[in-house]
Amino acid sequence: MLWCLYAAKAINGAAMKTVTLSANTSWYLFNFRASTLRELVANGYRVICLSPWDRYSDRLVSELGCEWFPLAMRNSGSNPIQDLRLVIQFWRYYRCFRPHAVLHFTVKNNVYGTWAARALDVPAINNVSGLGTAFIRKGLVSAVVRLLYRSSQPFAHRVFCQNEEDLQQLVDSKLVPAARLELLPGSGVDLQRFTPQLKRSHDGPFRFLYAGRMLADKGLYELIAAVRALRAAGLECTLWLSGFADVENVSAISQAQMDAWGREPGVEWLGPSDVMETLYAQVDCVVLPSYREGMPRSLLEAGAMGLPVVATDVPGCRNIVRDGHNGFLCRVRDSEALLQAMQKMLAMSADQRRLMGQNGRVLVVEKYDEARVVEATMRAISNARATDST
Repeated sequence: MLWCLYAAKAINGAAMKTVTLSANTSWYLFNFRASTLRELVANGYRVICLSPWDRYSDRLVSELGCEWFPLAMRNSGSNPIQDLRLVIQFWRYYRCFRPHAVLHFTVKNNVYGTWAARALDVPAINNVSGLGTAFIRKGLVSAVVRLLYRSSQPFAHRVFCQNEEDLQQLVDSKLVPAARLELLPGSGVDLQRFTPQLKRSHDGPFRFLYAGRMLADKGLYELIAAVRALRAAGLECTLWLSGFADVENVSAISQAQMDAWGREPGVEWLGPSDVMETLYAQVDCVVLPSYREGMPRSLLEAGAMGLPVVATDVPGCRNIVRDGHNGFLCRVRDSEALLQAMQKMLAMSADQRRLMGQNGRVLVVEKYDEARVVEATMRAISNARATDST
């Protein structure tokens, strides 16, 4: 294949060290791992991104200085033929690129990329961003995912996890050996990009913002019910919804449903945004009624922006939100509890909410600066090279 000849020639013709990063979307790599990509490029690595094509694929090349190669995969489903083809794709890329280390993000990449890396004796560094839908919903899918993790993650050089409860569950379920695990503060947050100095006052009703994928497992049906109840009680507020709809996930909410919600009084469906800081700057509170999280990016960004939050008392959310300190926690899958938490937020004075936001900023600065994530990743790559060479 021409791309394989190109890869081999490029490697043989230069002394650059090669690292690959793979995820189930180019959007993920561009939006969540840009700082890591920049750091790798700045340190003289040849950085190769493997992901399905989307409009961010070209930006990985033009804006971040990486190379990009296509990865044909479906984010949902468990067709064994398609999954075998994915393993073969990884194996072919890794055989041709001969990377010093490979970084995997998202479930299928973690599993199938690790199998391919193991076959070629390449160190794999995996990121478990959260035990999401497959662990929330019991049944055959959950059993299959657990089996796949158990049969792949022991072969990884390092597995990063984003909260203590997920880490302990991985160990207790014997899915990942404890010696391979390391706790990270999510994907971190850019404290210069997300800053309270951007916030602007606005006229009109109080604004809540939900930012993330449009999934039932994020608690969106409970959130819509709570907003309806708030408005029925005469409490003026608006809910902004920003993120992707119709994603490949068993709990995905359809574009038609999002459009219908967007036509309701008090709900504005904005779709995805590349400049989330401008949305945070215009709202009063971020809300995330999720069923389970790893380390939710929207709550980290809200804290960095100095915004108070409302979230469910579940793994991931409760690692960031201290009830009554930088936001309110409520029971999961309970629209009435969510309603009460949102009412409490509305009833606070502007000064009280400002203090909550300041507390959130301090917490994020102390614990969740993305520089820590980049440093840990670079250290893992360095250690993998050392291990690989011995």
